[in-house]
Amino acid sequence: LCGGFRTYWETFGGLAVYGLPISEEFQEVNPDTGLVYTVQYFERQRFEWHPGEWPERYDVMLGRIGVQVLDARYPNR
Repeated sequence: LCGGFRTYWETFGGLAVYGLPISEEFQEVNPDTGLVYTVQYFERQRFEWHPGEWPERYDVMLGRIGVQVLDARYPNR
């Protein structure tokens, strides 16, 4: 946990909100946009690095994990 992800994690709730990191940073295709982002998974969330898309606070955006799980379980919903 380092850089912008660490800053976001520490500023907006850390362990109590997001849990511990369960992966290193890696590149992943965002299923909503089809774009590739640097991501890191935590016990309760996925952080996505979106540099420069919003003011600095929004360089880290939270993934829509619930939607992805629901779509995987019920693809014809």
